[in-house]
Amino acid sequence: MPVASNALTTLESVKNYLKIGTEQTSEDSMLEGLINSASSAIENYCERKFKEQTYIDEEYDGGGSKYLHLKQYPVKEIISVAIDETSLDVADYKVKKSNGTLIRKNSVWPEGDINILVSYIAGFSEIPNDLELACKHLVMSYFKSDIASFSTTFQEGFVFRPEALPSQVKALVGPYKKVM
Repeated sequence: MPVASNALTTLESVKNYLKIGTEQTSEDSMLEGLINSASSAIENYCERKFKEQTYIDEEYDGGGSKYLHLKQYPVKEIISVAIDETSLDVADYKVKKSNGTLIRKNSVWPEGDINILVSYIAGFSEIPNDLELACKHLVMSYFKSDIASFSTTFQEGFVFRPEALPSQVKALVGPYKKVM
């Protein structure tokens, strides 16, 4: 099982963290599965994605406020913004890139259900060291423990419960947890 595109670390890095020699490959498939599951568990706990990617026509409900909080951040670039299928000019809004807040200039985001579409690029081009450490620590915790007590197994692999995250992992990812 190869590591997924959202993996917060690499197999080589995890093996080094666990002091497993690179020539030892018998556990590689399980470790890759744990990396994928640990990465997803951290994303689920923080309620956001971390790796840089493009989001096309992400739907939002207008709330009558100047502020629209994008689902993913940090924002690298806003590609387009549309209200009721009418594109906005870049002069109509500004973005606070660090937390993904779109601020409407001289107006508000009109109230409505799924009336705003935003296309943008967000995430980290390089995973911050503390997030990678959290992922490696979570992999180690599950690798050295009884996985059944932390997860449910489905056909696709392990699904970890957020309450099962060790306190060290929660401390490392806490600053990245979505607050809104």
